[in-house]
Amino acid sequence: MTRVAAVLLLVFVGLLLLRALRLFVERWLQRLVSSRRPAPEVGEAARDPVCGAWFDRRLAVAGRRGAEVVEVCSEGCRRRLEAG
Repeated sequence: MTRVAAVLLLVFVGLLLLRALRLFVERWLQRLVSSRRPAPEVGEAARDPVCGAWFDRRLAVAGRRGAEVVEVCSEGCRRRLEAG
C-alpha cells in the first residue's frame, strides 16, 4: 500500500513540475515575441462624416465631395460619399 501511495505521489509531483515548466516556457516565448514586435504608434482620431465612426487618420480612405477631398473610414463610406 505504501508503494502505491509513493508512486501516486511521484506522479502527482511530476505532473506539477511539467505544468510549471509549460507555463514558464509559454511566458518566456510571449516575452520573446513581444520584445521583437514594434510598439504601435498612436494615430490621430478622426470622425467619418458619412457613418459617424471614429477611425485612425493613418488608415483613412480619400473620397471626393465635389472638388473637396474628404477622409472616410472605409471603401463603403467612400462610395456612399461620392454617390451623393
